[in-house]
Amino acid sequence: MPKSVMRIGELARLAGVATSALRYYDEAGLLGPSGRTEAGYRLYGSEAIGRLEFVQRAKALGLSLREVRELLATPGADGPSGRDRVRHVVAHKLSETRRRIGQLQTLELELKSLYVRLMRERGQECGHIGDCGCWLPTEEEVIVMASEIACCDEQCCPACACTKGESCDCADCACGQP
Repeated sequence: MPKSVMRIGELARLAGVATSALRYYDEAGLLGPSGRTEAGYRLYGSEAIGRLEFVQRAKALGLSLREVRELLATPGADGPSGRDRVRHVVAHKLSETRRRIGQLQTLELELKSLYVRLMRERGQECGHIGDCGCWLPTEEEVIVMASEIACCDEQCCPACACTKGESCDCADCACGQP
């Protein structure tokens, strides 16, 4: 076997991925073997490492395998039109990422509201969580929650009283509350 050709296991080891992932990429049209042994084992040339790095990086950037396959199949992918195509796909991913960030920010606000409601000692007059708007936080509760969340963001000591909404009793706590 020439030195520039390797079996699937060797490529998997070099790239740090499972052989099953390489087989899947082959089936998905992302990474084809350059040949096969007489026994039918897949053989890959050294260029497969670069292709695999491209696929892994594209996945890390949020591109779907379908999008990666389309990029790889684009005629003239190495020239200006290929770069334009990649730039267009990345622009769409940026737009999608911004939309998802907005959704996550909304989720964060909802979680904060629920967190405040769950801090209350007694249940509300109406009964169960979600039965009415009484579970939404008051302005005072939002202030307490914001302070507590800021404390947790700064990695405060979980044993502090401030984690229970009380005055901080730990000299090492990052919350800065007396």
